[in-house]
Amino acid sequence: MASARCFDAVLFDLDGTLVATDRFWIESAERGTRRALRELGITRALPTPQQWLSLVGLPLEVGFRALFPELREDDRQAVLRACVEEEEAMLRQGVVLAMPGAREVVERLHARGFALGIASNCQQSYLDHMLDALELHGLVRAAYCRESPDITSKGDMVARLLADFETRSAVMVGDRASDRDAAWENGIPHVHCAFGFAQGDEAVEAEGRIDSMSELEPLLDRRGRWIEQALERVGAFERPGLRLGVTGGPASGKTLFARDAARLLAARG
Repeated sequence: MASARCFDAVLFDLDGTLVATDRFWIESAERGTRRALRELGITRALPTPQQWLSLVGLPLEVGFRALFPELREDDRQAVLRACVEEEEAMLRQGVVLAMPGAREVVERLHARGFALGIASNCQQSYLDHMLDALELHGLVRAAYCRESPDITSKGDMVARLLADFETRSAVMVGDRASDRDAAWENGIPHVHCAFGFAQGDEAVEAEGRIDSMSELEPLLDRRGRWIEQALERVGAFERPGLRLGVTGGPASGKTLFARDAARLLAARG
């Protein structure tokens, strides 16, 4: 029900959250690496598919330093460029797949009035392509990446989105620890996408967890039900004219709780 919308905004990671990056990244990275190493005259084993997936959601420069520590910086950059070129070639062929249910959930959240944003450690050309390919332009209000002006981290992207939407009532949805860090840096909750590409040894603490995108809406609505139950316990719906106060320490969420409680009371008449 509409009264259960107790967040103003939902912020999404891209790869491993909205995009099934494993469907094209491994193949394009292997192609690009083979080509670049051949052109450089370097012989070495290719990273494993799991190692390639470990880069998804991270800045590529950081990931390639971990995968190719023995290469000189200019050689490593040549490998990275070749991988990106192969990826872009695959994307131009129409090889883009959304995570199951992702597009439908985004549409429903937009229809319910949530402000939707994207924060991704990708390049601008990749972000633009995904917005086009997934037809998100009319649904997502703002999107930022590592190449956006004055952005140095995912935390900066989340801060910019919160400023754009003029709210602190938001949740960050993503699969990697960097998504959690960006959310917590800005004092908002994180929903971990367990179906994404977090590595086995990567602890991703979160206020919520989903195993499929279809679980996101019920999880978000839980806050509305929790506030409604709190109001029922004090008889707020049965006692017209009852005056309520909300107390709490700094940054405890009391202001947003009071706002959302008032919305629920108004919706119930």
